Amino acid sequence: MRSKMGRLFPEMTLVFKMLIAIGVLFLAFSAGVYLCPVASESQTATVIRPTVECQLVESHTVQYVDRPVAVVKNVERVQRIPVELRNFNDLDELKQWLAAVAMDTTTVFFQLPDAPVDCDDYALDLQRKALADGYILSFQVISRSEYDAVFQGELLLSQSLHAINLAIIGNSVYYIEPQTGETAFAVYLD
Repeated sequence: MRSKMGRLFPEMTLVFKMLIAIGVLFLAFSAGVYLCPVASESQTATVIRPTVECQLVESHTVQYVDRPVAVVKNVERVQRIPVELRNFNDLDELKQWLAAVAMDTTTVFFQLPDAPVDCDDYALDLQRKALADGYILSFQVISRSEYDAVFQGELLLSQSLHAINLAIIGNSVYYIEPQTGETAFAVYLD
């Protein structure tokens, strides 16, 4: 009978075999549960909920660029235009200029141990100021006796020479003591 059935319904034999296999598996599972009872202790399952905490941190980054970058700059150019140098017109103009450059007060230079500051530094400084304002003011070295004859102040005993400035106004020559601003008539040229 089986062979007749196998011939008539060949795909049915495959279905029956599958049903028998499922039944055997069910019986084996049931027997395993019966033979190995479940432990009486309750088991708890730990649920893990992953969380991500974040914090915003500001940072300043410097990025170096390997290629040249064009930079546009506005550059103010200062050009010195040479002024026409001239002598002072009169003694009043000289005295006003000396007052304007604060020659009525004593200028003090602070010196370094290896670079002493003395009379020639004051005379050269006053000459630079005059040239910057367009005036001719010479640098002059005079002897102690000539200094004492012309100026009211006195030189130190150790000084035999002294540096001053000289201004020519018309045909008159005036000496200027650069440390005090004192002016004194020196000589008439004609």
